Amino acid sequence: MREPYTEMDNSTQTKLTLISERARKEPKSQFTSLAHLLNEGFLKECYYSLGRDRASGIDGVSWKEYGEHLNENLQNLVARMRAKQYKPLPAKRVYIPKNEHEKRPLGLPTLAAYCTSYNSVLER
Repeated sequence: MREPYTEMDNSTQTKLTLISERARKEPKSQFTSLAHLLNEGFLKECYYSLGRDRASGIDGVSWKEYGEHLNENLQNLVARMRAKQYKPLPAKRVYIPKNEHEKRPLGLPTLAAYCTSYNSVLER
């Protein structure tokens, strides 16, 4: 069995590569948490990779508003995740036109929920 990854071992990108390799080699292996990857540096990268014109989630906080106190917001978010007190807000549901007669649902997560989501980790 392998040692758990720590923040000091490698960069986040390297950790993600190691996790991908392990998942391929050991398909029955289960990962209980990827939260140790979500440090302030990684979340800051995620924040800056988002589009500035991104629609607000259910909390109504825009990219610019979240960034006004970015370091404080990220410190608070990381502290809540480490204490297992972070609960993401539900996604805001909107419907966009699919064609002339149909609409398709679209979920808009909050900035914090997007950056801490499993999908944002895997996309990197």
